[in-house]
Amino acid sequence: MNITKETIDERRVALLEDLNKVRAQGAELERQKLENIALQNALTGAIQQCDDFLKKLDNESSDVENTPQED
Repeated sequence: MNITKETIDERRVALLEDLNKVRAQGAELERQKLENIALQNALTGAIQQCDDFLKKLDNESSDVENTPQED
C-alpha cells in the first residue's frame, strides 16, 4: 500500500465531515434534552396546579360539612 499526500488529505476531509455530523447530532441531542426538561417542568407545574385545586376543593367541602345547619 502506498500512502500519499492525496490519500491522507482525502481521509482528513472524510474525518472532518464525520466530525461535523457528530457535532450536529450532539447539538440536536442537546436541543432535545432542553426541550425535554422544559416539558418535564411544564408537566410538574400542571400536576402541582391540580394538587392545589384538589386541596382547595377538599378544604371547601370540609368547611361545608363543618358549617352548622339551620333548621
